[in-house]
Amino acid sequence: MAGPAELLVVDNDFGGDPDGLVALAHILLRCSPDVTVMVTTSPLDPGLAEVAGADPLTTASQGAELAGQLLELMGIKDVRVIVGAEAPGTGGNQVSAAARAIVEMSGRFERTTILCGGPLTNVAAALRLDPALTEKAALVWVGGTLADAERGEYNSDTDAASAAEVAASGMPLVRVPYEEYTQMTVAVDAVKNELAAASRVGSWLAERLLDVPPFVQLGSTLTLGDNVLVPFGPGPGPTGIAAEWGTVIHRQVDSAGLWRDLIRHLVGVR
Repeated sequence: MAGPAELLVVDNDFGGDPDGLVALAHILLRCSPDVTVMVTTSPLDPGLAEVAGADPLTTASQGAELAGQLLELMGIKDVRVIVGAEAPGTGGNQVSAAARAIVEMSGRFERTTILCGGPLTNVAAALRLDPALTEKAALVWVGGTLADAERGEYNSDTDAASAAEVAASGMPLVRVPYEEYTQMTVAVDAVKNELAAASRVGSWLAERLLDVPPFVQLGSTLTLGDNVLVPFGPGPGPTGIAAEWGTVIHRQVDSAGLWRDLIRHLVGVR
Protein backbone atom coordinates (compact mmCIF):
# COMPACT_ATOMS: atom_id res chain seq x y z
CA MET A 1 0.00 0.00 0.00
CA ALA A 2 1.42 3.37 -1.01
CA GLY A 3 2.23 5.92 1.67
CA PRO A 4 0.96 9.51 1.84
CA ALA A 5 1.48 11.40 -1.40
CA GLU A 6 1.77 14.85 0.16
CA LEU A 7 4.25 16.44 2.54
CA LEU A 8 3.35 19.60 4.44
CA VAL A 9 6.24 21.57 5.97
CA VAL A 10 5.26 24.20 8.57
CA ASP A 11 8.25 26.54 9.01
CA ASN A 12 8.08 29.37 11.54
CA ASP A 13 9.96 31.38 14.14
CA PHE A 14 8.01 29.79 16.99
CA GLY A 15 10.37 31.32 19.55
CA GLY A 16 9.01 34.78 18.78
CA ASP A 17 5.45 36.00 18.38
CA PRO A 18 3.16 33.16 19.61
CA ASP A 19 0.77 33.60 16.68
CA GLY A 20 2.91 31.00 14.93
CA LEU A 21 1.95 28.45 17.57
CA VAL A 22 -1.74 29.30 17.13
CA ALA A 23 -1.37 28.81 13.38
CA LEU A 24 0.44 25.49 13.87
CA ALA A 25 -2.32 24.19 16.14
CA HIS A 26 -5.01 25.28 13.68
CA ILE A 27 -3.22 23.71 10.71
CA LEU A 28 -2.74 20.41 12.56
CA LEU A 29 -6.37 20.33 13.71
CA ARG A 30 -7.61 20.74 10.13
CA CYS A 31 -5.00 18.66 8.35
CA SER A 32 -6.13 15.65 6.34
CA PRO A 33 -4.92 12.33 7.81
CA ASP A 34 -3.33 11.30 4.52
CA VAL A 35 -0.83 14.18 4.68
CA THR A 36 2.57 13.88 6.37
CA VAL A 37 3.47 16.98 8.40
CA MET A 38 6.93 18.15 9.40
CA VAL A 39 7.65 21.24 11.53
CA THR A 40 10.84 23.29 11.10
CA THR A 41 11.96 26.29 13.11
CA SER A 42 13.59 29.53 11.98
CA PRO A 43 15.54 32.20 13.92
CA LEU A 44 14.48 35.54 15.33
CA ASP A 45 16.18 38.78 14.45
CA PRO A 46 19.08 38.91 16.98
CA GLY A 47 18.18 42.44 18.05
CA LEU A 48 14.58 41.50 18.75
CA ALA A 49 15.68 38.42 20.66
CA GLU A 50 17.89 40.50 22.94
CA VAL A 51 15.14 43.05 23.60
CA ALA A 52 12.78 40.19 24.50
CA GLY A 53 15.36 38.76 26.89
CA ALA A 54 16.03 35.64 24.79
CA ASP A 55 19.38 34.16 23.84
CA PRO A 56 19.86 35.33 20.22
CA LEU A 57 21.95 32.24 19.46
CA THR A 58 19.27 29.68 20.33
CA THR A 59 15.93 31.10 19.18
CA ALA A 60 15.33 28.30 16.65
CA SER A 61 15.95 25.74 19.40
CA GLN A 62 13.62 27.62 21.74
CA GLY A 63 10.98 27.59 19.02
CA ALA A 64 11.39 23.84 18.59
CA GLU A 65 10.88 23.35 22.33
CA LEU A 66 7.63 25.33 22.26
CA ALA A 67 6.37 23.52 19.16
CA GLY A 68 7.20 20.22 20.86
CA GLN A 69 5.22 21.23 23.93
CA LEU A 70 2.22 22.03 21.76
CA LEU A 71 2.39 18.70 19.93
CA GLU A 72 2.65 16.83 23.22
CA LEU A 73 -0.36 18.69 24.61
CA MET A 74 -2.32 17.85 21.44
CA GLY A 75 -1.34 14.20 21.73
CA ILE A 76 0.39 14.23 18.35
CA LYS A 77 3.33 11.82 18.14
CA ASP A 78 3.91 11.37 14.43
CA VAL A 79 5.03 14.93 13.55
CA ARG A 80 8.75 15.68 13.61
CA VAL A 81 10.08 19.02 14.83
CA ILE A 82 13.43 19.91 13.24
CA VAL A 83 15.60 22.78 14.47
CA GLY A 84 16.55 25.26 11.77
CA ALA A 85 19.34 27.81 11.44
CA GLU A 86 20.04 29.83 14.59
CA ALA A 87 21.04 32.94 12.62
CA PRO A 88 19.42 34.66 9.64
CA GLY A 89 21.29 34.34 6.38
CA THR A 90 23.32 31.30 7.42
CA GLY A 91 24.86 29.91 4.27
CA GLY A 92 27.90 28.12 2.93
CA ASN A 93 28.60 24.91 4.82
CA GLN A 94 26.48 25.97 7.80
CA VAL A 95 23.34 24.22 6.62
CA SER A 96 20.76 23.47 9.29
CA ALA A 97 19.12 20.15 10.07
CA ALA A 98 15.83 21.72 8.95
CA ALA A 99 17.16 22.52 5.48
CA ARG A 100 18.52 19.01 5.08
CA ALA A 101 15.23 17.51 6.25
CA ILE A 102 13.22 19.59 3.79
CA VAL A 103 15.39 18.35 0.92
CA GLU A 104 15.46 14.74 2.06
CA MET A 105 11.75 14.47 2.86
CA SER A 106 10.52 16.27 -0.26
CA GLY A 107 12.16 13.59 -2.37
CA ARG A 108 9.86 10.96 -0.87
CA PHE A 109 6.56 12.59 -1.84
CA GLU A 110 4.70 13.45 -5.00
CA ARG A 111 3.97 16.95 -3.71
CA THR A 112 5.43 19.20 -1.02
CA THR A 113 3.87 22.40 0.31
CA ILE A 114 5.84 24.70 2.61
CA LEU A 115 3.90 27.13 4.80
CA CYS A 116 6.35 29.72 6.15
CA GLY A 117 5.44 32.38 8.73
CA GLY A 118 8.95 33.65 9.42
CA PRO A 119 12.15 34.52 7.56
CA LEU A 120 13.01 32.31 4.59
CA THR A 121 16.37 31.20 6.01
CA ASN A 122 15.62 27.47 5.97
CA VAL A 123 13.94 27.49 2.57
CA ALA A 124 16.86 29.33 0.95
CA ALA A 125 19.35 26.91 2.53
CA ALA A 126 17.33 23.95 1.25
CA LEU A 127 17.39 25.41 -2.26
CA ARG A 128 21.17 25.73 -2.08
CA LEU A 129 21.40 22.06 -1.18
CA ASP A 130 19.01 21.02 -3.94
CA PRO A 131 18.10 23.58 -6.64
CA ALA A 132 15.68 20.98 -8.05
CA LEU A 133 13.50 21.67 -5.01
CA THR A 134 11.84 24.33 -7.18
CA GLU A 135 10.26 21.47 -9.11
CA LYS A 136 9.30 19.43 -6.03
CA ALA A 137 7.87 22.01 -3.66
CA ALA A 138 5.64 25.07 -3.55
CA LEU A 139 5.79 27.83 -0.96
CA VAL A 140 3.20 30.00 0.81
CA TRP A 141 4.95 32.80 2.69
CA VAL A 142 3.73 35.43 5.12
CA GLY A 143 6.09 38.27 4.29
CA GLY A 144 6.96 41.44 2.44
CA THR A 145 4.62 44.26 1.50
CA LEU A 146 2.59 45.23 -1.52
CA ALA A 147 4.62 46.37 -4.50
CA ASP A 148 3.95 50.05 -3.90
CA ALA A 149 4.61 50.00 -0.15
CA GLU A 150 7.61 51.84 1.26
CA ARG A 151 7.49 50.47 4.80
CA GLY A 152 9.63 47.55 5.95
CA GLU A 153 8.34 44.14 6.99
CA TYR A 154 9.82 41.89 9.67
CA ASN A 155 9.90 38.49 7.94
CA SER A 156 11.54 39.85 4.81
CA ASP A 157 13.86 42.32 6.56
CA THR A 158 15.17 39.76 9.09
CA ASP A 159 16.77 37.79 6.26
CA ALA A 160 16.53 39.90 3.13
CA ALA A 161 19.21 37.87 1.34
CA SER A 162 17.28 34.62 1.75
CA ALA A 163 14.02 36.28 0.71
CA ALA A 164 15.65 37.55 -2.49
CA GLU A 165 17.26 34.17 -3.12
CA VAL A 166 13.96 32.30 -2.85
CA ALA A 167 12.11 34.86 -4.97
CA ALA A 168 14.70 34.49 -7.73
CA SER A 169 14.77 30.68 -7.57
CA GLY A 170 11.59 30.08 -9.54
CA MET A 171 9.96 28.09 -6.73
CA PRO A 172 6.16 28.38 -7.02
CA LEU A 173 5.16 31.01 -4.48
CA VAL A 174 2.03 32.59 -3.03
CA ARG A 175 2.81 35.57 -0.82
CA VAL A 176 0.61 37.05 1.89
CA PRO A 177 1.93 40.58 2.53
CA TYR A 178 1.91 42.80 5.61
CA GLU A 179 -1.18 44.67 4.43
CA GLU A 180 -3.13 41.39 4.42
CA TYR A 181 -1.84 39.43 7.40
CA THR A 182 -2.18 42.37 9.80
CA GLN A 183 -5.93 42.28 9.13
CA MET A 184 -6.05 38.93 10.96
CA THR A 185 -6.94 40.38 14.36
CA VAL A 186 -8.86 39.11 17.37
CA ALA A 187 -10.17 40.83 20.49
CA VAL A 188 -8.19 40.18 23.67
CA ASP A 189 -11.51 39.40 25.36
CA ALA A 190 -12.10 36.65 22.79
CA VAL A 191 -8.70 35.15 23.60
CA LYS A 192 -9.55 35.20 27.31
CA ASN A 193 -13.16 34.02 27.05
CA GLU A 194 -13.27 31.82 23.93
CA LEU A 195 -9.79 30.48 23.24
CA ALA A 196 -8.87 29.87 26.88
CA ALA A 197 -12.18 28.11 27.54
CA ALA A 198 -12.17 25.93 24.41
CA SER A 199 -9.84 23.18 25.68
CA ARG A 200 -6.51 22.56 27.38
CA VAL A 201 -4.81 23.33 24.08
CA GLY A 202 -6.77 26.56 23.74
CA SER A 203 -5.88 27.54 27.31
CA TRP A 204 -2.17 26.92 26.64
CA LEU A 205 -2.29 29.01 23.45
CA ALA A 206 -4.14 31.81 25.26
CA GLU A 207 -1.45 31.89 27.95
CA ARG A 208 1.24 32.27 25.28
CA LEU A 209 -0.65 35.08 23.55
CA LEU A 210 -1.35 37.02 26.72
CA ASP A 211 2.11 36.57 28.27
CA VAL A 212 3.63 39.73 26.81
CA PRO A 213 6.99 41.22 27.90
CA PRO A 214 6.86 44.02 30.51
CA PHE A 215 7.72 46.65 27.91
CA VAL A 216 4.73 45.68 25.72
CA GLN A 217 1.34 47.18 26.51
CA LEU A 218 -1.50 44.78 25.80
CA GLY A 219 -4.24 46.56 23.88
CA SER A 220 -7.79 45.54 23.06
CA THR A 221 -6.83 43.38 20.05
CA LEU A 222 -4.08 40.99 19.02
CA THR A 223 -2.75 40.27 15.53
CA LEU A 224 -2.64 36.59 14.59
CA GLY A 225 -0.93 37.19 11.26
CA ASP A 226 0.41 33.67 10.77
CA ASN A 227 -3.10 32.23 10.84
CA VAL A 228 -3.53 33.46 7.26
CA LEU A 229 -1.52 30.34 6.36
CA VAL A 230 -4.31 28.05 7.54
CA PRO A 231 -6.45 28.21 4.36
CA PHE A 232 -3.48 26.92 2.35
CA GLY A 233 -3.05 23.77 4.41
CA PRO A 234 -4.78 20.57 3.28
CA GLY A 235 -8.02 20.18 5.18
CA PRO A 236 -11.80 20.61 5.12
CA GLY A 237 -13.84 23.69 5.79
CA PRO A 238 -14.87 26.99 4.22
CA THR A 239 -11.60 28.81 4.86
CA GLY A 240 -9.84 27.89 1.63
CA ILE A 241 -8.46 30.54 -0.70
CA ALA A 242 -8.30 30.00 -4.44
CA ALA A 243 -4.89 31.30 -5.48
CA GLU A 244 -2.66 30.83 -8.47
CA TRP A 245 1.04 30.30 -7.82
CA GLY A 246 2.98 33.50 -8.35
CA THR A 247 0.29 35.73 -6.87
CA VAL A 248 0.05 38.04 -3.87
CA ILE A 249 -2.97 37.54 -1.64
CA HIS A 250 -4.77 40.76 -0.75
CA ARG A 251 -8.24 41.38 0.66
CA GLN A 252 -9.13 37.70 0.66
CA VAL A 253 -8.61 36.51 4.24
CA ASP A 254 -11.73 36.07 6.37
CA SER A 255 -10.46 36.98 9.83
CA ALA A 256 -13.70 36.28 11.68
CA GLY A 257 -14.24 33.02 9.80
CA LEU A 258 -10.75 31.77 10.62
CA TRP A 259 -11.25 32.55 14.31
CA ARG A 260 -14.59 30.71 14.42
CA ASP A 261 -13.01 27.76 12.62
CA LEU A 262 -10.15 27.63 15.14
CA ILE A 263 -12.47 27.65 18.15
CA ARG A 264 -14.72 25.02 16.58
CA HIS A 265 -11.80 22.66 16.04
CA LEU A 266 -10.38 23.29 19.51
CA VAL A 267 -13.57 22.61 21.48
CA GLY A 268 -13.26 19.25 23.18
CA VAL A 269 -9.63 18.65 22.14
CA ARG A 270 -8.00 17.19 25.26
